[in-house]
Amino acid sequence: MPAMVSPFAFSAMVGVESASSAPPDLIVEQMAAGAFRSLCEHLRIRSDEVQNMDLMTIGGFCRNCLAKWMVVEARKLKQVCLDDSDIALTFTGSGIAEPKRSNIQDLTLALDCFGYDDAAKEVYGITYPEWKKRHQKKATEEQLRLYKKSTHLHAAHDSELLKTILTGAAAVNYPSKRAMVCLQAGAFLSLCHHLRDRSDEVQNMELMTVSGFCRNCLAKWLVVEARNISDRISADNEMASFFPEQQRRTLNSLDSFGYDEAAQYVYGCNYPEWKKRHQKKATGEQLERYNESKRLHAKHDKEMLATRSSFISSDKSNSSGRGENKQLCIKEPTQQSSLLSDVCCQDVETLASPTGGVTQSTIASREIPRPPRGDLKLKVGILTVSDRAASNAYESGDLSGPAVEMALTGQIDQTNSNYKDQNIAVTHIEKQIVADEIPDIKGVLLHWSGKATGSKDEAESPSQTPYDLIFTTGGTGFARRDITPEATLSVLDRDCQGLMSWASMELAGTQPLATLSRAVAGTCGDTLIVNLPGNPTGAAQVLNILFPLLIHAIKDLRGSC
Repeated sequence: MPAMVSPFAFSAMVGVESASSAPPDLIVEQMAAGAFRSLCEHLRIRSDEVQNMDLMTIGGFCRNCLAKWMVVEARKLKQVCLDDSDIALTFTGSGIAEPKRSNIQDLTLALDCFGYDDAAKEVYGITYPEWKKRHQKKATEEQLRLYKKSTHLHAAHDSELLKTILTGAAAVNYPSKRAMVCLQAGAFLSLCHHLRDRSDEVQNMELMTVSGFCRNCLAKWLVVEARNISDRISADNEMASFFPEQQRRTLNSLDSFGYDEAAQYVYGCNYPEWKKRHQKKATGEQLERYNESKRLHAKHDKEMLATRSSFISSDKSNSSGRGENKQLCIKEPTQQSSLLSDVCCQDVETLASPTGGVTQSTIASREIPRPPRGDLKLKVGILTVSDRAASNAYESGDLSGPAVEMALTGQIDQTNSNYKDQNIAVTHIEKQIVADEIPDIKGVLLHWSGKATGSKDEAESPSQTPYDLIFTTGGTGFARRDITPEATLSVLDRDCQGLMSWASMELAGTQPLATLSRAVAGTCGDTLIVNLPGNPTGAAQVLNILFPLLIHAIKDLRGSC
């Protein structure tokens, strides 16, 4: 098991030699923590499709392992803080020059109390029992057989370190933000070591197929975090005034940090060397499964992955406009680019199998339109249309509405993380359930769109402020009671046939039944209305595909483009 991540030796712990041009260890630690958060967010968005058992079978780890690695890091950090009060102070967030015993005691207490339940919330975004209730599916006999067969891959965790030392009334503190960065970075490092130790058995393609990410995604998330940190440091006018040379060096190291450097942190060696030693040629069956899983694959912003060329000089370090000091450039590759596909993270030629060639166009995913720049605040309505849900016939309650909300918030978080020049926020969200009745559906849609329903009782009542976006879920098939599209069309001022046609086309390759959807979309006043399937997983899949386009449509409605 890797030792505690020290803020003074992070590169050494990762297993790479720190070059003079490499980012400082404290910065690399923040990059690793950011990459860990990106991984957790990636898995949250795919909660219904990426099951923990399948992750364990293919990769030997799952979300629970990520949480446990965080707990282990908390125990290690506590011991480091007890051994060295100077280091402890850097994690208290107190900003006090002299060590204060009370600050260190509070920190060690918080680290002692930090247990699996706390870590699981960081990984899952909700409590583990709640996640399990919403998303965990009963394993098939085949899944159980493969799981048992893969036990040699499974991560082992020290049960003693996982125990919380103090609970209950004593657990009054939570680790500081600085300490949490250390725990996240340490967990990221543990994952990298876990995958390094299984290089021959855990193949990138199989990881991508099951979970939508692989080792190269981890490296790319590191690069994206380097760009994000660079932008934050560049905006720090105080640092530019008092430490211009330090700022310049740090920016240079972050902006020149590219995929090749990041891959060394993840793989422990350069990617071509790892590939030569460990990567196996894909079979036809593997390629088929991989192609069927494209909807899961992580997307990476090519603009963020490009290295930047720095032109900050000591006499220009106080410039307020970073755009005058930075320009994007692509480093000349020393060998064949490992970024031919920004999704599968593998050279296309290595994916070819004896059953037939695979071209770059068949591997690469669709191009994702860049969201408009600037702030965007949204009021959202989610309407579940279901006779059974409306009559409380489901023991688990409505699952579709919460699935849509989770997919929406996940897409917003990921978009905000990938694009720092815009910020999307949901200021209000409302969920409601109605039966499969046209008047009931119309009434809610018109109300949320800021229009009177036209009924005798409400014709004279003022309308509410219209929502920006309304999702309906359910009633889009061919069953006799499936009338959501008809109800929606009756309130639309303008429809958008291309939007839902494109979603059906995107899903048809892996979900042929998606072509049977009769879902519609369009505008009612200044509100965009979109029909989603009633199946929670299907609703989330369609939303994930449409989200980038919906943001553009809402901006157009507001006249902001």
